[in-house]
Amino acid sequence: MFTTVAAVSTPPGKGGIAVIRISGADAVTVADRVFIPNGAALSERHPREAVFGKIVSGGTVIDTGIATVFRAPASFTGEDTVEISCHGGISVTKAVLTAVLAAGASPAGPGDFTRRAFVNGKLTLTEAEAVGLLIDADTESRRALASGAINGNITRETRAIADSITDTLSALYAAIDYPDEDVGDEGERQILSVLTEAHRRLTKLCASYKTGRAVAVGIPTVIAGVPNSGKSSLYNALVGSDDAIVTDIPGTTRDVLTATVDIGGATLLLADTAGIHETTDAVEEIGVQRARQKLSDAALVLLVADGSAPLSPECRALIESLPDGAAVIAAVNKSDKGSALTADDLALLQSRAAAAVPISARSGDGLDQLKAEIRTAVGADGVNFSTEAILWDARQEATLSRAAEMLAEAIGALTAGDPPDAVCTLCESAVADIAGVDGRAVDEAIVAGIFARFCVGK
Repeated sequence: MFTTVAAVSTPPGKGGIAVIRISGADAVTVADRVFIPNGAALSERHPREAVFGKIVSGGTVIDTGIATVFRAPASFTGEDTVEISCHGGISVTKAVLTAVLAAGASPAGPGDFTRRAFVNGKLTLTEAEAVGLLIDADTESRRALASGAINGNITRETRAIADSITDTLSALYAAIDYPDEDVGDEGERQILSVLTEAHRRLTKLCASYKTGRAVAVGIPTVIAGVPNSGKSSLYNALVGSDDAIVTDIPGTTRDVLTATVDIGGATLLLADTAGIHETTDAVEEIGVQRARQKLSDAALVLLVADGSAPLSPECRALIESLPDGAAVIAAVNKSDKGSALTADDLALLQSRAAAAVPISARSGDGLDQLKAEIRTAVGADGVNFSTEAILWDARQEATLSRAAEMLAEAIGALTAGDPPDAVCTLCESAVADIAGVDGRAVDEAIVAGIFARFCVGK
């Protein structure tokens, strides 16, 4: 059984209010020692009734506030819980928490409240992980991804897949227990059809990891090009502010500017870099070296080329030196001045880039098409993060990939006419892995590691 714990559940610092959450079997008893309401004690109040009162420490009033009691199991953690709202000053918040701890609560650890919600069946493991993602979400796509997972998108899909396999196992077990009652060719075809469909759904779910990861973690993205091609203008257009200095003088950008940008379903960890070219300027050379280092680490390159003139030898050399591991989208800039690219120029761009989009970074023409190509490159085009089951965590993807492998082997064994018990064993392994995604069958060390990533108060 968990001990009764408490922590400040609102962000640290000065604010209008702060919330101290107390959870555990003795939560109400602890709260009664520090919160003196006008009228009956908290232990005598109706659940979810907001009560005004004084907050005391050793008989001294330290603040006034509101307390709300949530009785188990109708609380976030599934335990008796009390939330005390006090004034949000740094000192008063600390004083109220100190009083609660002195009254018998223990300090909550990282993720303590959400972990209790998981253990008490209020959340699945994926839903609990999504709580952390939601709190940390700083873009609309991240919020939608987290909200969808909290609402059970992944849980419903994995349970439906597991249930279909389990139903098939019943027929296979019958074949083992009653060997004289052969399932027949039609029965085998039905079992094979169910397992094949389950495998298809698992494979699709695993494939969503690329998109989910692109949103949750972000894609290291570099804007690259030769000097005066319009890199900083494109950076400003994507960021939505004039962060980068833009002039007609080549080599204006000498350092790396970074920003996190939401492109309607893709989170770009965007970097504007110095123009890559040969230079004798010592300071500019440092910028070029930093640009090349950023390029080597990039997962996505937005190659900016000046389309108002034929590609320069330096631009051609840059295109040919782009890292093989990165996706490349060419932004053919200065479309407002007309195109002067040759057929060879276009062929070179198309040989290295997934798409070549004419744009004018200054006017904004073509930016919508460029963003659409970015979403396509990361598999986010047309994805509804609020309603679709989308993986974002490496643990989720690895666990379901193992399940898909087991299921593929089971399909192979069934097709080859192997004994039913061999097929059953493989199917059971697949179901166990699927259950592990939601924590129904997962190692305690994994659970502890997940909640250790949470901050205190979650």
